[in-house]
Amino acid sequence: MANFQPQWTNKAVVKPSSIVDSGAKFSFAKDAPGETFGKLEKPIPPSNPYTSLTDDEAEHFLVHGWLKVEGGFHQKYIDEWLPDFWIRTGYDEQDKTTWKEEYLHVAHHRQARNEEFCPKAWSKIVDLCGGEKRIHETRERWIGDNFIVNFGSEARSKEDPASHPPQDKSGFHSDNDWYRSFLDSSSTAMTIVHCFTDIPKNGGGTWLCEDSMKGVCEKLYAHPEGLDPVIDTPVLCKHAKDCHNFTAVEAKAGDTFILHGLLPHTNSFNYKHYARIITNPHVTLKEPYNLNRGRGDGDYSLLEQVILRALGRTSIPEYHPTRPRMFWYPRNSAFKLNKVDDELARLKADRASRGMPETTIDSVYLGGEEVMKDFIKRNGYDLPFNKDIGLELRQHVA
Repeated sequence: MANFQPQWTNKAVVKPSSIVDSGAKFSFAKDAPGETFGKLEKPIPPSNPYTSLTDDEAEHFLVHGWLKVEGGFHQKYIDEWLPDFWIRTGYDEQDKTTWKEEYLHVAHHRQARNEEFCPKAWSKIVDLCGGEKRIHETRERWIGDNFIVNFGSEARSKEDPASHPPQDKSGFHSDNDWYRSFLDSSSTAMTIVHCFTDIPKNGGGTWLCEDSMKGVCEKLYAHPEGLDPVIDTPVLCKHAKDCHNFTAVEAKAGDTFILHGLLPHTNSFNYKHYARIITNPHVTLKEPYNLNRGRGDGDYSLLEQVILRALGRTSIPEYHPTRPRMFWYPRNSAFKLNKVDDELARLKADRASRGMPETTIDSVYLGGEEVMKDFIKRNGYDLPFNKDIGLELRQHVA
């Protein structure tokens, strides 16, 4: 199908991590300058005034690590993109017996520039990043229709949500399948949740674990050698089972949630047995965070301030990565890209059944060489393959 894919008929055996997670409190920063300690209770006023973000929103993001933007993206993308979703899956929207899986990821066919797709949310994203000049010009600057769908099930709808508290979920994570993580890594500066359907209470909205941010930042500080995806990063969020401040996403179609890239989250069960549909893109910055700008420096982005606040610091001059930064082909793309051929076949059959030409199918895979070249670069498919972690060939489960 696509010649940029590595040969992934064989899945690598992931080597064991050398990272020990004892669950004990970390002893760190003993040699740090005393004047660099102090908890940020309020956002530092920015050197350049926010263009969209309100003071209340800035404080909410600093304290909670996430922000909800009502009507964050245009309704037209819901209207234009969702009909093809049902065709691509082969599922019947009106017949739940055709919904074969409880949790489903699909491939990425369409794309729209962030500024066009979600101007309201994007303006706040820019403010949170400290200005558009800090955002990577290419990586994940386009939003796609690679939907994540939580259907629930008939059996799930008969369960009591109270019997499944978020602490029992084993899948808490911060998104990263393609780079070595350091405390100052900004390659997944934000995780974005665009809601293509309403998400009611107990309707499969993403769980956000607010009070686990501190532990994540402590572990990254304690490991300046960096943590590699899959091998080491699972230790980052193990402590979520002992946390207490959880928020489940509830939304109207068109709403956007902006999460700090280090905020642990996971899927929740859908007890309503309907198609909860989201996309989950990210924001990548050009450079690592600067966590040593000095007390009260207005050039600290809110993303940086969240990390400082979690560690009770005003700057972290002593932190320096001790291994090279590494970037790889995104591991989790494999199982989604493997669905492209089947999805295209269904789209072509649909158009033929309606007497429509294939040119009415909006897919990057039918766009020609230049379109594919851009698509490959935007998604990191030109990066080297990490043989130590292999590729994820299995559909994620609920």
